Amino acid sequence: MKRSALTIPLFLFATACSEHSSSGVGPNSSGGTASGFIRERADGSYTLAITADGAFCSAIYTDAESNGSELRALSCTGGQGGNATLLYDGDGAPKSATYGGLEIGSGTVRF
Repeated sequence: MKRSALTIPLFLFATACSEHSSSGVGPNSSGGTASGFIRERADGSYTLAITADGAFCSAIYTDAESNGSELRALSCTGGQGGNATLLYDGDGAPKSATYGGLEIGSGTVRF
């Protein structure tokens, strides 16, 4: 069951994205390390994927602007949940994501 729960989000993540992507890692409040991946989609929005404390979480961001930020709820496998704020640089490109939630811990991933 857990395998099929990951297959659909990963398939949607891969097919909805264009070629522009970046990844990063950062410490998690649980004492481990979180990894993140950001991809620009064909429509100009971004897909964020974070793996933290054993959960795979994702969100879509649609309002990129220079030096802006955007908060979205995370959709996670295994019933976990949380939120992530994506920060944009002066060119409107993602520079970091700060996340937090029950059962996934919290932290920041820089791209």
